[in-house]
Amino acid sequence: MFTMGEDIMKQWAENWEKLMGDHLEKLVHNEKFISEMSKSIAATMTGKAFYSKALDEQMAAMNLPSRTEIVKILQKLTDIEERLIDLTERFEDYVDAQQAKPAVKAAPAAEKQEAAAPARDAKARKQKK
Repeated sequence: MFTMGEDIMKQWAENWEKLMGDHLEKLVHNEKFISEMSKSIAATMTGKAFYSKALDEQMAAMNLPSRTEIVKILQKLTDIEERLIDLTERFEDYVDAQQAKPAVKAAPAAEKQEAAAPARDAKARKQKK
């Protein structure tokens, strides 16, 4: 039931793409169109530069950072974040390595304490007498 409608829409979309493609192909090769489009883009960029300058001046007048300053701050924050992540990973690796070492060293330390216990007991007995 709905497949007929889907087929019509698909055919319509294909025809539209073909017509638009042909039309745009003609425009791209038209020297006058390219010239006018270039002028339009240049005027847009000039307007954008004027707007950006005016905005920066207004932001400075309100003692607020400009977009350029905010981008610089964002880059520095990103650098700090990356450095912090790197240091965190290195610290975690160091902690893991240190936790592995004490397990090996703990056994000899415990034996020394056990060996020292009888000497301490004997010393304590002498002091009582």
